[in-house]
Amino acid sequence: MKQLKILLVNESGCFSPGITKLARVLSGKHRVCIVGPTRSGHSLGHKLTATKPLRAEQFFALSRVKIFGVNGTPCDCVALALDKLLKTKPDLIITGIDQKSGQTIYSSGTVSAAIMGTIHGIPSIAVAAPVSNERDEKCFAGIVNAFVKNLGTLYKNMVKDVTLNVVVPTSAWGKKLQCTHLTVDRIDNSYTYEVNPFGRAFYWQNVDKMGPPLSSLDQKGDLYWQKRNYTTVTPLKYDLTCEDGLKSLENSKFKL
Repeated sequence: MKQLKILLVNESGCFSPGITKLARVLSGKHRVCIVGPTRSGHSLGHKLTATKPLRAEQFFALSRVKIFGVNGTPCDCVALALDKLLKTKPDLIITGIDQKSGQTIYSSGTVSAAIMGTIHGIPSIAVAAPVSNERDEKCFAGIVNAFVKNLGTLYKNMVKDVTLNVVVPTSAWGKKLQCTHLTVDRIDNSYTYEVNPFGRAFYWQNVDKMGPPLSSLDQKGDLYWQKRNYTTVTPLKYDLTCEDGLKSLENSKFKL
């Protein structure tokens, strides 16, 4: 695999163990730059900051790796990096490695940041893993090695305008890999109702219960294989147009 210019972005913060471990390994062969949020945040989706100015501060914590901390979202990091922080366009954007928290790809800042890179015409891969302790770099060692080992093949076979979503189970270390489709189902959101000492009601989201119901495993999509300790690779299109729905509308007789 030739040397690449790689931009690393995440949602757990520019100094989180997942992204720093990935940077250490990749920088042995590639030119690597980290642009990540200065504060950890999850489920930020495709949010872009427009109501306050963004600040970017450069840090010198890793040899051979530039690090920028941005007071914004993962998508802010991608957009600002491509427009202002990087001298040249990267060959590849990798978002993560972040802890897989059970949220859907629609709320995932990790996936959204990768899609943002794809929108800008750059091959992009989102990577997540259900590690036991996302603050311990050792938990990411096997995951990073497995991912980097397969990076050349993934990069070589990427399709234009398509983002790859990769989830690596900690127990398999990437030994079993399944290319599969996205699990699509209704989201099982739930909230806990409480009242504070002043009598005002509020609601806590039960994050541990959020996500598709168990019946979604019948689809044998990415969740099905992840439950069986497979590393899953799912190609995602950012064009959300439903072709069947479009044809139905085109064939309809309504007029404006």
